[in-house]
Amino acid sequence: MEPLDVIVGLAGDPALELLNSRATPYPGAEPIELIADGASYLLWLLRTGLIDQEDLAVLQDLFSADQLDAAAADARTLRETLRPLLLAWTGEKPVPFPVDVIDELNALLAQDRRYTQLNPDNDTLALHERRYWERPTQLLTVSAQAWAHLLAEGDPTLIRQCPGCTVIFYDRTKAHRRRWCSMALCGNRAKVRRHRTSAG
Repeated sequence: MEPLDVIVGLAGDPALELLNSRATPYPGAEPIELIADGASYLLWLLRTGLIDQEDLAVLQDLFSADQLDAAAADARTLRETLRPLLLAWTGEKPVPFPVDVIDELNALLAQDRRYTQLNPDNDTLALHERRYWERPTQLLTVSAQAWAHLLAEGDPTLIRQCPGCTVIFYDRTKAHRRRWCSMALCGNRAKVRRHRTSAG
């Protein structure tokens, strides 16, 4: 199974997927980078649901590999800017996001150009939102949109980091007691460790 298949979806929130695009699956492991270049960035955007197949085809035709690589580098920079700020925002003594970072997100949001289309869907019509893609820097607008929703509507007390790895997730469980990124991954490793300790 590819790292993209394992990591994408654990966050429970599209904004947090950006932070998890570089993850260390367990202590001592090498970090896994999901947006190493432009091609992997597009694939990551597709898998996280931030773009669709139609967007992917347009972006691959519209921008060169060098332009996409530069956009991936910008995404990695944004990720590393946001990671410590999110951890401070969700800490025991929450620290608000700095105004300059909010301004940076707003500048990205201002680049977004969208329109709505009616698309036939069986015997009905469905609304479908599309984007005008003009510059590779607009690729960051989809993540900025997710971050805007998280910061404005999210509950920082429900954002957690898995104790077994570096994955950050939004706890959407009914009782809000989610502890692990995944019971099949870190939760299972913890059970095995406990079993070995008690048997040992």
